[in-house]
Amino acid sequence: MAQRFAQPLRPDVALGEMLTQRQKWLLLFSLMNCMFVSALDNSIVATATPRILADLEGFNLLSWVFTVYMLSSTAVVPIVGKLSDMFGRKLFLITGVVIFVIASALVGAAPTMITLIFARALQGIGGGMINACVFATLGDLFSPAERGKYIGFFTGTFSFAAIVGPAVGGVLTDTIGWRWCFYVNVPIGILAVYFIGRNLPFKKKGGSLKQVDFLGAILLATATVTLLLALVWAQEKYGWRAPETVGLFVAAGVLAAAFLFQESRHPEAIFPLGIFRNRVFLQANILVMVSSAGVFGAIQYLPTFVQTSLNASATSSGFISTPQSVGLLTMSIIGGQLLSRTGKYKPQIITGACFMVIATIFLQTLSVGETKWHISVYMGIYGLGAGLVMPSMSVITQSAVDHKFMGVATAGRQFFMQIGQVVGTAVLGVILATSYSNSFANNVPAETESQVGSTIYQRLEGDPTLPLDKKEFPAIEQEIREGPGGEAALVALLDAQKHAMATAIDHIFRVSVGATLFILLLTITIPQIPLRRGFGSPGQGTAPAAAGGPPREAVPDHAG
Repeated sequence: MAQRFAQPLRPDVALGEMLTQRQKWLLLFSLMNCMFVSALDNSIVATATPRILADLEGFNLLSWVFTVYMLSSTAVVPIVGKLSDMFGRKLFLITGVVIFVIASALVGAAPTMITLIFARALQGIGGGMINACVFATLGDLFSPAERGKYIGFFTGTFSFAAIVGPAVGGVLTDTIGWRWCFYVNVPIGILAVYFIGRNLPFKKKGGSLKQVDFLGAILLATATVTLLLALVWAQEKYGWRAPETVGLFVAAGVLAAAFLFQESRHPEAIFPLGIFRNRVFLQANILVMVSSAGVFGAIQYLPTFVQTSLNASATSSGFISTPQSVGLLTMSIIGGQLLSRTGKYKPQIITGACFMVIATIFLQTLSVGETKWHISVYMGIYGLGAGLVMPSMSVITQSAVDHKFMGVATAGRQFFMQIGQVVGTAVLGVILATSYSNSFANNVPAETESQVGSTIYQRLEGDPTLPLDKKEFPAIEQEIREGPGGEAALVALLDAQKHAMATAIDHIFRVSVGATLFILLLTITIPQIPLRRGFGSPGQGTAPAAAGGPPREAVPDHAG
């Protein structure tokens, strides 16, 4: 295979300096295939989930369909990023796709809910390996100064999968069955393996397994899983003050401290602590985590508001969010081109942050009776802002560190993004539930509560989505109507639910406004470093020491 490449592969020369432009385009197509496999699955699963639960009778395990994938994918990202820096991307990228394809087939063939959940955990490992390697490989192909104009292709791939995934999932589920929502990954994955195997050269950076900090990897993975379980179970099962929840948080803290101690003494640390002394790298990752927690976490609850407070269908709520993907795709392409042409990222990330602030302020004003197209406009504005900010963070984090830490830097961004998503979803979920319950209680007249009885009242107070349950709610509705003052009581309860959900969404978007203002502050204060035209370290003729990067000796020089 080596003869197909421009020159013999050398570990001391970056991949991008050894390939022709044609070979780079072939690799871009191959990487986008890998990205599409993972992104399409994420967007399809939500559509297929109701049928899965009905077929396998596993409603009580609903959250684990998503949680177990998130746990395994987040835990595997850091170690794969480090190993790919040492042993090359090709092995881990192909292995990730193969694991993902096998796991997809197992999910599709799952006879029980437990089997499906185990297969989803395996799928998460494959997805995590793909996510850890795809953007790092892009960093191997292009210098930071030219990388921006290619980021849009990957954002476009992800956005396209997000747009077509629900429709494809619906068609497959309604025609040949939900299992094909997972089987469809198999041919796409095989195609991705073929193209990667043919177009990505095997390029080992250097090192041996004896050098790998496996203890650090185990400590980080265990701490991550423990933290995520604490967040998920606090929200869904135990409550935030329960001994189980407190114990998990304490255990996560102890494991994290042990991990930091291990990293400080190991020459091949999974996350070399020196890179966090780089102000640009640190601020960029904080920005990614805050955005994932404070904005992405809030947007996850927007469809619930649309369907409950505005009486919109699930399909309609999906279309309302489509402008976000369109805006993200459009501005990531435009922003990437501008970034490559000017080499200046601060003007566009500040502009993008302003768009995000404006969007969250508008979303914070949502109320019962809101015109649905208004929400689409607000989501479009957010997409425009996110399209300028988020893809730029990939370029910034990669450019801030030495090229030999490309995998570590890319994995770090992915890791903090996923942690932020989980933290935001959990914390904002508590805010939403508490706000909804309190507002519902305040909006329901005392006589209405006594008319319907405590059982029905408590169910409506605890679950704003109950009227969407087409199987169970008609019986509850009939029972309310048959009681004293039934029709008026039903109207009062449903009206209270709509306004309570509007109050709850107002509260969580207040948090989002604060998050986006903090993001704006980060974009204003982050140092502007020149995006280097080569593949060396930030200090090699492009990024002065004053730009916030660590001294060369601050980052261990053992990554090969």
